[in-house]
Amino acid sequence: MNKTLLILIFLTMLLSCKKELITAYEKKEIITELNAINTADQKYAGIPPQELKDKYGHEKAWDIFKKQRDSIGIINQKKIKNLYKKYGYLGYNEVGKKGSQDFWISIQHADNDIEFQQQILIELRNQISKNNASKVEYAMLEDRVNVNLNKKQRFGTQLTYNKFGQAIPKNGLIDTLNIEQLRKEYNLPTFREYYNRMTTNHFEMNKQNMMERGITEPKLYK
Repeated sequence: MNKTLLILIFLTMLLSCKKELITAYEKKEIITELNAINTADQKYAGIPPQELKDKYGHEKAWDIFKKQRDSIGIINQKKIKNLYKKYGYLGYNEVGKKGSQDFWISIQHADNDIEFQQQILIELRNQISKNNASKVEYAMLEDRVNVNLNKKQRFGTQLTYNKFGQAIPKNGLIDTLNIEQLRKEYNLPTFREYYNRMTTNHFEMNKQNMMERGITEPKLYK
């Protein structure tokens, strides 16, 4: 076990020990804040709105959109870190399933702070053992951390697209033979179902460009 991981485990245990109890009033306030964080995050989860592209053109619209997304991401991360420092991991018991998902999403997107993602990953594993967090969210965060560290994924939740617009696992998979069983254990849809859905979505979102390149339909896995 490397030194960085040991430090992360120590910090996670330390923060967990300092966890404060959440009053009924605080719970409502926290859930409201988490909902606002999620709303801001999802506003920049997709592609630039058409009006932005119409006004500035495709390339500049993306530059503006990414800067706005990064700025919102930093603001959200600060809020999440403050909540985590005060209350620990906000799971089902603390804020309900929707609130817990809202708490997780900004951590999932905190690619500028991999150490924070790693720290939360350790805590998330602990919460799953208590049935207080989502296995799907754990799988997605583990894969995100590995991709950010330029490693292969276990679950194949993080995607990129080949020249045909077909979804493929970013950085590849650790174990291709047992991927379906592993995904099932963590409540993920089958590889084929998920990748075909994402391939289709990608085709529809980029249909004009695809058609211009001679790609007339999504290239699905059989």
